[in-house]
Amino acid sequence: MPVEIIAEVAQGYEGNPTLAKLLARGAVRAGADAVKFQLVYADDIATRDYQYYDLFRSLEMPREAWRAAAEEARAGGARFYLDVFGERSLEEAIKLGADGVKIHTTDFFNARLVRAALDAAPRVFISLGGISVEELEEFLALHRIAPSRQVCLMYGFQADPTPIEHNNLRRLGTLRARFPGYKLGFMDHSEGSSDEALTLAALVLPYGLDCIEKHISLDRSLQLEDYVSALSPEQFRVFRDRVRRLEQALGTDSLEVTQLEQEYRRRAMKVVVASRQLKKGEVAGAEALRLKRAPRPGPSSLHRVEQVAGRTVAVEVQPDQPITEEMLA
Repeated sequence: MPVEIIAEVAQGYEGNPTLAKLLARGAVRAGADAVKFQLVYADDIATRDYQYYDLFRSLEMPREAWRAAAEEARAGGARFYLDVFGERSLEEAIKLGADGVKIHTTDFFNARLVRAALDAAPRVFISLGGISVEELEEFLALHRIAPSRQVCLMYGFQADPTPIEHNNLRRLGTLRARFPGYKLGFMDHSEGSSDEALTLAALVLPYGLDCIEKHISLDRSLQLEDYVSALSPEQFRVFRDRVRRLEQALGTDSLEVTQLEQEYRRRAMKVVVASRQLKKGEVAGAEALRLKRAPRPGPSSLHRVEQVAGRTVAVEVQPDQPITEEMLA
């Protein structure tokens, strides 16, 4: 299965219904499999004296605006996901028919919300940013979460942006080994204008991840909310195409030699040839044999001197002539 590519709007819609629709449209045109917004109600997420309470308040939109954004995504064949931060936003997400919801690190220990999301949402993404492995083990046990199609564990965190050396991608292998069978994703928070913004996610592909989350913004120069790690729709298309191209290199885990490898083997491998003329009926000694590349080696060509040494040749063999099984008595 191809890795799912999620265009993460986060709070980049800034509470503007038109901007939300345009971002959903941009994600679709960029080839994202899904688009995700943070569905925020200030009183769900923070106290009134919290420094960003007013910002959260400004992000609130009516259901009609969210429905329009969802329809924009689905019209283009993309799934519609929502981060939820409390009972009100979860209830709204369910009423909107969201294809999945995400539990942010903010609510990792909000057992009531987690349980409600698991009971009501078709898919639940769990952020592991800043969460210890012991806490994750306790979380999975508490909520009785077994490996399933419904739940995906999301590795990564936002440091506005996350320095490349702090991604610690090898942890994905550790998580795979420690939690076998669970769906696993990566949240890429590279600086949006950096070289690695288009390439870092390719490094996670060998870990067999189920999804990659990448921020999107209409135009980085506008410096909309959450733009720091975001790509423009045009850049996101490049990112998406690069991931799709590179994931083909993963191929199969079968060690069976492929037809193309067999063709390479026939071209590259040396075959047994005579180092001098061998007469019909002569026993070929090892000293009269060599391994060399030869033009157009056949399927019955021999590749080890031991396969010929000590055997009688049934025909006369010229110097540098490949010796095949049919030429031996």
